[in-house]
Amino acid sequence: MFFLETTAASAGEPREESSFDSETSLPLTALVAEDAIYRGEGNANIVIALPHEHTVIRFRKSLPGEVSPDGGRTRVQREVGYARNVVSCFLGSYVQIPEIVRYDTADIAKLSNAVRPLRPEERRHKEITDTYATKFSDYTFLDLQLELDETVFRSRSTFCVEIKPKQGYLPEAEQRFPGCPYCLNQYAKLRRKSIAARSNYCPFDLFSGVETRMKAAIEELLKSPQNNLKIFKDGIVVYDQTSSSDDLENVLDEWFRNEATESGERARNIDEFCKLVCAALMRPVAQEPLKLSALSRNFLPPPNQVSTTFCAAPRAVVRAEWCLRHAGKKCNFDGSELPKNSVLERMWNMQRLSYVNINYIYSVYSKFASVLNDNMICSGWTKLNQTCNIFHASLDKSTNAVQKMETTREIDFQMLFKSTIAQECNDDFNGNCNTSSECILSTNTDTTFVNSDLVLQTEISANLDSHQPFYKTESLCNQRASNDDAERKADMQITVEHLSALQNYLLFVTARDCSILMTFRELHPENASRMPVENTIKLSEQHYFLSSVRVSDLDSKSVHSIEKHRRRDEDIFVSTISLLEEAILLTNR
Repeated sequence: MFFLETTAASAGEPREESSFDSETSLPLTALVAEDAIYRGEGNANIVIALPHEHTVIRFRKSLPGEVSPDGGRTRVQREVGYARNVVSCFLGSYVQIPEIVRYDTADIAKLSNAVRPLRPEERRHKEITDTYATKFSDYTFLDLQLELDETVFRSRSTFCVEIKPKQGYLPEAEQRFPGCPYCLNQYAKLRRKSIAARSNYCPFDLFSGVETRMKAAIEELLKSPQNNLKIFKDGIVVYDQTSSSDDLENVLDEWFRNEATESGERARNIDEFCKLVCAALMRPVAQEPLKLSALSRNFLPPPNQVSTTFCAAPRAVVRAEWCLRHAGKKCNFDGSELPKNSVLERMWNMQRLSYVNINYIYSVYSKFASVLNDNMICSGWTKLNQTCNIFHASLDKSTNAVQKMETTREIDFQMLFKSTIAQECNDDFNGNCNTSSECILSTNTDTTFVNSDLVLQTEISANLDSHQPFYKTESLCNQRASNDDAERKADMQITVEHLSALQNYLLFVTARDCSILMTFRELHPENASRMPVENTIKLSEQHYFLSSVRVSDLDSKSVHSIEKHRRRDEDIFVSTISLLEEAILLTNR
């Protein structure tokens, strides 16, 4: 766990936490199904665009038996707090804090029926059930606070490129394994026939900062978009994994104003597209500094665990490594400096600073799954960052070095860190803990907190190692519980370090799975000098583009998704070994 200096999400000033409190329902917002356009969906959310507003609504999907009793209000409040107090500290102006909206159940039912035929068959087992949702600006249009006359633009249309870069960071110790998570997952997709051929895109090429490698990575995404690349024209998808190469040619011809479709022109269009996207990814747009405090810490895997980024049996890891090396499959982990404050640099740092080895994470999760819940994980972190922000604000008011030192000494960071997490656990276990288990949060401080619903036991050791093997304590039972309840309580001990590692890992997963949206509209060359330098890209003397860059899909992940990640890793290794051994056998024959 670590702290960051406070940064505003979009404008440099703190914003109110919410437009309603826990006792007041948000007024209903009108929703007309005929005005809405189905934009797409992932595993957790359906995105609906409202063209007349240039906004998008993210609705949470649920299985029939997973309907939120409060209509999703707690969830959206948690997501907004997470975006404001955690994610924006890393991404600054690349992220927007969403607005919370509430809809009528009848309107949601009409919307669900209207978009159902447009949804992929494999996604239809989940439906929109929550009445609370989050509203964002539509990033497929220019998202700039500028008053512009239409005459400055050379093109009537706005084009947007959405890329999911995926994981572009691994610690050096884990780079000894030849394949990165994205490239290995291609074998799993191929084995279950969700793709016809493996993509040659590698996130480490895109995050390399080397122009030739970055352009090659973007070209590979164009050849095999899968779910990692989309192109929009005026808010409508015009190229994705369902499109043909002819569709791409038509889009790029219109975008770069070329009428010829000779092979040379097609190659030039692709080259210009790659240059434009690279320029947007490398442009230092964010103004907010990313500064770590002294509480930054790393979570290294225990020495007795396999040092890979996968949660799989050691024998499977060794076997897969042999197959990859024998087949000549190796990712290029070499990198260079990404431009400071570019969107790729911010995203890479978000992955790097929150990275935790999955083997360690799963050992923690498997032990405490029955008492963990998402509110404990997410709210604890946002409250912690809010407290840290107050400290930084106090520090900023200090006028000289002596005052800054005095301010720093007044705050015991370790106690602040532990007491904030402890209070959150107290709140969560008080109302949400599984009644068959009692969780004991252990800290390495000299203070013992006692509560009728939670006991925070003092750790005697002065140097608590968060990676020591788990151990049990004698049963500590709530005095108010009946003898029968006491017998059912689990003997468990979870440390602050464990919770901190889980929080870091789930933030890492958010950073790994988010999307970058780069929006472009061509300018008349003579108007380019009037535009903000950080938002203007020059391809040639005749091609200038106004651009904006935003990051989306930044929802906090459920702590229980860790089990899914473990199963995915196992499937990846089974698939890699199966397909590569078969290919090696055929080659030898």
